[in-house]
Amino acid sequence: MQIVVLTVKIQSDPSLVALRHRCRQVSELFGLEALQRTRLTTAVSEIGRNALQYAGAAKVSFLVGDSPAQPGAQSLLIRVADKGPGVPASIWADGEISAGHRAGGLHGSYRLVDAFLIEVEPGEGSTVSMEMLLPRGAPKLAAADISQRTSELFRRQPQSQTEELEQQNRDMLYALDELRQRKSDLELADQRKNEFVAMLAHELRNPLAAISMSVEVMRRKKNLSMADVEKYRETIGRQATQLTKLVNDLMDVSRVSRGKVELERAVVGVGSLVFEAIEMTRAFVDAKKHRLLVPALDDVAWVDVDLVRMKQVISNLVHNAARYTPEGGLIEVGIDATGTAVRISVKDNGVGIDASMLPKIFELFTQAPNSLAREDVGLGIGLTIVQRMAADHGGTVSAHSAGLGCGSEFILTLPTVPPPAAVLAQPPLPATAPEIVAPQRRLLLVDDNADALQAMAELLQVHGFACAVALDGPQGLAAAIGQQPEIVIIDIGLPGLDGFGVAAELRRLYGPGMTLIAMSGYSAPDTRLRAEQAGFDDFLVKPIDMPALVTQLQTQPAGSRRLP
Repeated sequence: MQIVVLTVKIQSDPSLVALRHRCRQVSELFGLEALQRTRLTTAVSEIGRNALQYAGAAKVSFLVGDSPAQPGAQSLLIRVADKGPGVPASIWADGEISAGHRAGGLHGSYRLVDAFLIEVEPGEGSTVSMEMLLPRGAPKLAAADISQRTSELFRRQPQSQTEELEQQNRDMLYALDELRQRKSDLELADQRKNEFVAMLAHELRNPLAAISMSVEVMRRKKNLSMADVEKYRETIGRQATQLTKLVNDLMDVSRVSRGKVELERAVVGVGSLVFEAIEMTRAFVDAKKHRLLVPALDDVAWVDVDLVRMKQVISNLVHNAARYTPEGGLIEVGIDATGTAVRISVKDNGVGIDASMLPKIFELFTQAPNSLAREDVGLGIGLTIVQRMAADHGGTVSAHSAGLGCGSEFILTLPTVPPPAAVLAQPPLPATAPEIVAPQRRLLLVDDNADALQAMAELLQVHGFACAVALDGPQGLAAAIGQQPEIVIIDIGLPGLDGFGVAAELRRLYGPGMTLIAMSGYSAPDTRLRAEQAGFDDFLVKPIDMPALVTQLQTQPAGSRRLP
């Protein structure tokens, strides 16, 4: 809902001065930032001048409330309505200003505001709507708040033309200072981005070098013992895990930055949440020989969170504490539930954070230079994910440190919710159960990467599955028709016929009688949606977590299409 807070009529040049002044007052009263006020006032003044020139007069309405352009946000909306000849279709069509008219004031106003619309009624003139979103994080305005600020607006005195001119000069000087600061910020961001790209190349090359050297040694070394094979296999496994982590971190920060993360919320106990998060990084903490002090992990409070994402947030904080603390250090995890919030703290006696870095510690592409950091590779984007995921859950995260050498503390604050209804205890399993020997299950794997296909087939065969393979779409379709396996795992990007086409044809031929699982390096929502529409039952993101896949396949009931 939008509420009209002010209406101004413009009929002369002096009335334009009054319009500017009123626009500035309204913008200030409803919380627009200084640069926003200058941009909006300039745009409104320019559109008012156009209306005065072409129509002789206009009515300007100021409205505040829910944004028509961005659901969930609030905005200041200004409409300039005149009874003139109207804006020609040659200038405004399909919500855009035509290319031949992008040098004048109309296009300048279009670029200054968050949303811009021209409505033309033949013989009735034009209405130009300009919208500026209220700052993020500002409290939502109720009707009573808007009414109170409107009353304050009418108590304010108008400025003289001289005072308005002086104010315009001050606005221009402020805008210039703001633009210089923005320019400096952009240059710094660009520098950090370049440093990040260089570091990313370094971090990717390190595990690739270790993998390629291990493979080369295995290829060239004569009389290779089983101990050698085991050693190089472990090296390749570790480095592949590191590469997977780097790629996953990049994908996470991309999704979080664009607001593309879908949260699957559930009410969980804080103690259980913290315990599971610590278990995720326990091996790394133990490898660094740290002492880890944790409170009694009782469920003293309950939170409504995406369990996977929030475990990632907490384990990231614990992992960072271990990473930036010299070997044999102390890490303390705390839980403090008070009122409607719970605070989860992670404190260490490590290298600490310089005062100059504290305000920037959560910014993307920011990483403090420190020799200890090189012992455990990373991209310096984990804290960005932590902060934005905390915000998505209605919480906050803050960093504290007395300086270098003084350790650091991170505090995650989340809103609490009432505990869920008691869950009935599951009936106990019988003391002994007869052993059931299941028949060997038949799988078909379809992927154009022959090496990955062969390795995946051999691994599944080790676990008792009968696997057939195909290297392209037509081969996969023919193999599925000829062998009719229980489960078909299909890569999306296949030559000849892509995975969507293979799945659609199999679903047409066999209906629900065959489990179809997609696998792809692309995990965007539109790819997942296309896979579902093609008839796939599940979607795996490469690189595939093979232990998890094996467990899912082994526990899938016969005749069930979806993995557990």
